[in-house]
Amino acid sequence: ARAVAGRLVGGPGIVAVIASGLTGTISGSAVANTASTGVITIPLMKRAGFSPTFAGGVEAAASTGGQLMPPIMGAGAFVMASLTLIPYEQIVAVAALPALLYFLSVAFFVRIEARRLNLPPMPSDGETFRSAFAKGGASFVLPIGGLITMLVTGFTPAYAAVFGILAVIASSWLTQNRMGPRAVAEALIMGTKGMIMTAVLLCTVGLIVNVISTAGIGNTFSLMIAEWAGGNLLIAILLVALASLVLGMGLPTLGVYVLLAALVAPALIQMGIEPIAAHLYVLYFGMMSMITPPIAMAAFAAASIARAPTMATGWSSMKFGWSAYVIPLLFVFSPSLLLIGETSDIALAVVTAVMGVWLVSAALAGFFARPLGVAMRSLFVVFGLMALVPAGMFEG
Repeated sequence: ARAVAGRLVGGPGIVAVIASGLTGTISGSAVANTASTGVITIPLMKRAGFSPTFAGGVEAAASTGGQLMPPIMGAGAFVMASLTLIPYEQIVAVAALPALLYFLSVAFFVRIEARRLNLPPMPSDGETFRSAFAKGGASFVLPIGGLITMLVTGFTPAYAAVFGILAVIASSWLTQNRMGPRAVAEALIMGTKGMIMTAVLLCTVGLIVNVISTAGIGNTFSLMIAEWAGGNLLIAILLVALASLVLGMGLPTLGVYVLLAALVAPALIQMGIEPIAAHLYVLYFGMMSMITPPIAMAAFAAASIARAPTMATGWSSMKFGWSAYVIPLLFVFSPSLLLIGETSDIALAVVTAVMGVWLVSAALAGFFARPLGVAMRSLFVVFGLMALVPAGMFEG
């Protein structure tokens, strides 16, 4: 991350966004990701001149976004494939654009704040892709790259996982940290402990899902939302968003997704929403509970590291991740943001969405090339949201 963004304006913040996003996609917990990467990225941002509240908010928002980022999505991609029977490669393909737009919104805030504070770029430490690869990067990049390639090309997860384990051992010999028999044994022990925790979580979630399906709570919940909405799709998706935010509070990614997939997603599917859009929708709002006050678990973890006010950090992280509250509403109505449809429509939706994210982020930050007044901020929001709306969402 430092080799990519270290010398950009706002470099420490953008390094935090990239590093936390990449770590978050495989960690399975926004809070754990915030705690593990935040101890490095938050002090780095504070030393560069960002305020503690800003640094904590950026870290929490980026760590939460990692759960939405393909190809792993905090392991949610694999569970989604098994529940919806949609091919894994299709899920990671359609989830890519919304996740990238989310990270762009956080990165835009970092760049705008750095411009506002007139912060200089980070001093170069001589780090390059080649040096990072030699120090230990090969033992991360090659196994994960091979694992993802095998999954996308049709190999079973178990077969791909065995290959990944062997690739970790082999690629370590390309770095300074070569794995001998003792290191291999320790790694297998750590992996086993991790599997036990995951198995306990999945067993617990399985019990909850079985109770929901056996008692018919899921169907009752769906009928209740449909009745309250009175047939209005917009009201229905807002009710689903609220339910997802409340039910997702404090749960790890897998727990959030499996619970919402059984309880809330059927309500959207029954109203004619594409199954993949419905499942991504509930995943997004379930994960946004991590940065949505009053129970913003990831933001509170970041605040403790940054030594910043907890609620102020929560509101900051919510502001930085604003796109995750808006983009799911759009891809429910128009699948072009999920890369579904004509190529020309998709290309236009991508370009205008990037413009829209930048304009709204600038309005929320109150700064573009110079400070923005109330009237200009209002115009930026209006035109930004209009740019975000896909062309095929409305006739004409």
